[in-house]
Amino acid sequence: MYKSLQAGRAIAALFVVLFHLGPAIASAKYFSIAAFSIPFAFGKAGVEFFFVLSGFIIFYAHRNDISRPRQLLGYVRKRFVRIYPAYWIIFISVFCLALASASLRNTVPHDPLLLLKALLLIPLDNDVSGINGAPVLNVAWTLQYEMLFYASFALVIIHRFFGVALILAFASLYFFYRDSQDLAFPLSFLLSDYMWLFIMGMAVSLACAVYKISLPKALICAGIGAALFVFVAAHHVMGSVWLTDREILPYGAACSLIVFGLVQAEDKGWTLLGNKWVQLLGSASYALYLIHYPLISVLCKVAVLLKLPKLGLTGALLTYVAILLACLAASAALHVWIEKPLTLRLRNRRTSRLPPRQSRA
Repeated sequence: MYKSLQAGRAIAALFVVLFHLGPAIASAKYFSIAAFSIPFAFGKAGVEFFFVLSGFIIFYAHRNDISRPRQLLGYVRKRFVRIYPAYWIIFISVFCLALASASLRNTVPHDPLLLLKALLLIPLDNDVSGINGAPVLNVAWTLQYEMLFYASFALVIIHRFFGVALILAFASLYFFYRDSQDLAFPLSFLLSDYMWLFIMGMAVSLACAVYKISLPKALICAGIGAALFVFVAAHHVMGSVWLTDREILPYGAACSLIVFGLVQAEDKGWTLLGNKWVQLLGSASYALYLIHYPLISVLCKVAVLLKLPKLGLTGALLTYVAILLACLAASAALHVWIEKPLTLRLRNRRTSRLPPRQSRA
């Protein structure tokens, strides 16, 4: 994994945390200071970076597996281990804590089938399952897109024809329905702009394999991507209606340029934020993404119990910084002590069962 991309992953995860933390502090039931929700109102765009990066990584890691169906089982196993164990740990923990609290018991679903679908990350209709179509752990809506992409790429591993057919089918349906205002589920999910981001990421991976550019050009490319990202983010923060609901694709283009530039630059020996702490945060970004939202909710309630809202702005700032640091520390601990050992154990389980000669291969 490129260290520059790990740094980008860390920054993107931090944006998402701040995107949720600001409105929580601004909420009337906590500190009621609206200004906290403004600076990182664009932070949800970290998701766009993750999707582009996911497309890049999957194509980069499994490009040689295309049209080789024997590699399918290994691919599925790696994707399963990467996503589900950590997700299930956080999901079940949050669900049990909610059931244990009289005030939160009714905020989680009790329908076994709905819970099973949520655990398996099967796409859910917002009208049935609640906010973002992801009950209990509402940030999991992005993982539903991830799993759809992984499933689509699994077909490509079976035969490249399926990849071409899927992209053509998606593009045809997307442009046919793009002006539809009331597109119903599941088409509203399947034809989302988010799906283009995975395609962009794969295109970037292919471009990096085919084209090699100089370090100055790579840095310029990444700089243009960063400038475009800031431009779109600034419009969002200022409340501009210029892009309305079409921010996803411009963010995707910006992130694609950033990823392309960073990869080309690192190939030439230049690395963005390669120090161990940023790299640790990048490695822990998935844990941070999963844990931050429930942790923000719990710690804001603790702040109220400690009567910090009575301190006004001072209390809000102390809470903001304390929660941010707590999220970073908790995610690093979760990654180092639980996620990483569990992932390594599950990935090595099959290898350890092979005969010695096969194991060494």
